Amino acid sequence: MNRRYVHRRAMSTLAVVVAFFSTTASAQVETGDTLPLTLEDAVRRAVEHNPDLTIVRLGAEVESARVGETRGAFAPVFSTTMGRSSNVTPPTNFLLGDRGVDVNDWFSSTGVRQRLPWGAGTWSVSWDTARTTTNSPLSSFDPSLQSGIQLAFSQPLLRDRRIDAARQQYVIARRNQASSELRFREAAVQTVAAVKQAYWTLKATRANIAVQQRSLELAQELVRQNRIRVDAGQIPPLDLVQAEAEVADRRENVIRAGTTAEDAEDRLRRLIIDPADPSLWRTRIDPIEEPTDRGPLPDVDAAVASALRERYDLARAGHELENAATTVEFLGNQKLPDVRLETSYRGSGLGGTELLRGGGFPGIVTGTRERSFAEALGQAFSPDYPTWSVGLTVSYPLGRSYESASLARAEVERRQLAQRIASLRLEAAESVRRAGRQVRSAAERTDAARAGAALAQERFDAEQRRFEVGLSTTFLVTQAQRDLLQAQVNLLQTTLDYESSLVSFEAVQQAPPLAAGDTVAVRGANIVVLPTPAPRGIFRQGAGGGLQD
Repeated sequence: MNRRYVHRRAMSTLAVVVAFFSTTASAQVETGDTLPLTLEDAVRRAVEHNPDLTIVRLGAEVESARVGETRGAFAPVFSTTMGRSSNVTPPTNFLLGDRGVDVNDWFSSTGVRQRLPWGAGTWSVSWDTARTTTNSPLSSFDPSLQSGIQLAFSQPLLRDRRIDAARQQYVIARRNQASSELRFREAAVQTVAAVKQAYWTLKATRANIAVQQRSLELAQELVRQNRIRVDAGQIPPLDLVQAEAEVADRRENVIRAGTTAEDAEDRLRRLIIDPADPSLWRTRIDPIEEPTDRGPLPDVDAAVASALRERYDLARAGHELENAATTVEFLGNQKLPDVRLETSYRGSGLGGTELLRGGGFPGIVTGTRERSFAEALGQAFSPDYPTWSVGLTVSYPLGRSYESASLARAEVERRQLAQRIASLRLEAAESVRRAGRQVRSAAERTDAARAGAALAQERFDAEQRRFEVGLSTTFLVTQAQRDLLQAQVNLLQTTLDYESSLVSFEAVQQAPPLAAGDTVAVRGANIVVLPTPAPRGIFRQGAGGGLQD
């Protein structure tokens, strides 16, 4: 190697840095164990395979399922009862003599009831049948066939009319579903930003290996030249020892740079790997994307306005505030008196074997007459034997109720959320402005580092020429090499900082940065099962008219 070779290697090293890692990309040889990867491909792989992002995506599906759970409160409920009963009672009437009264029933009841999704009213339709046999001498039918149809409706007039527990759950679940979709988009932005950061970091660490390796080659060339001069008696052996020590130090730097690059490669793998296909752990990633030319500095004021309008975390916080307002509305409604309009109508029919009697009371059975079940059913749908009711029920707690205390708590929580949103808006504006300053600072630092690298190259070239003609020392050449290495590493770092700041500035307008140690969490409101009540009308205590069971 001669001076021309050393100068050519030094100039090529600076060219690598100025082109921002382009030499390392072109030097890669595509093999079966190397994956040429563009930035777009890395992002696509992360969106498709990143397990943390999948967790958030599944969280959106969980919230969608919760919406379905809340809709169940408004689904019609079908119920049916079938059974047999026997009741033997001691005689309580002189007509019964010494024998007891034995009553045997076969019965069934079938009905449908539903909570309405508006107004909180509930309706029910029921149909019951029974076949009764008895040994009572007072009975006119044995067996008797009974049938009845009942319609009932219950409507709250104050409490629960505008909003009840079922509608509160449904409204909040819908908003939580929308928030979970926003959370997925937010996580996608954060994941994409992390992938881009990891991609450019890998690119920089690979370029750093090239810089450290070429710095090592310069030190090795200096050792070769010093060995020749020591053998010729031109310089003392101490200069050779000094150059060899520098080679050892730079060889260690190359090893460290390689380890750092492997760590950066694993960080990128972690973000884009398919958990079902671990082969990527054994594949070398070749980041072939090149940075775009630097554009104009961003408009920070416009970015702040965009962030305050479009940030996903602010939109989610807005949904939480709306949920709190819904809770306040619900609890305020629960303080009202519970006034309900209760209505019902029942038609009854009777059939079976009718006992025909003659003579005085209770008479002697002289014959029977069959009345079919169809006749009983027809009577149930006719106005022959109607039973109806209409009325109001009123209930109201005396003293300070649970609802009043809950309302006071909900009001405080709503105000807290309003202040939290105000704080988030300030934080969003600050983070966007900070990211904008980082872009501007990184751009200026890159210009300064590029100028410093060019000056360090000129100084090294001059010191190398002086060394070749005997006007410089090994110490000065080594120092010039160190300065050149540091300037090139600084240029790599500032260029990486600029690319990273662009990624952060773009992401922070849509989502907050993912802090260190943050984990993905799936949360949502628990859905409480709300049984649908069965309205049966309102009757005076002790009076008939209820549905026979």
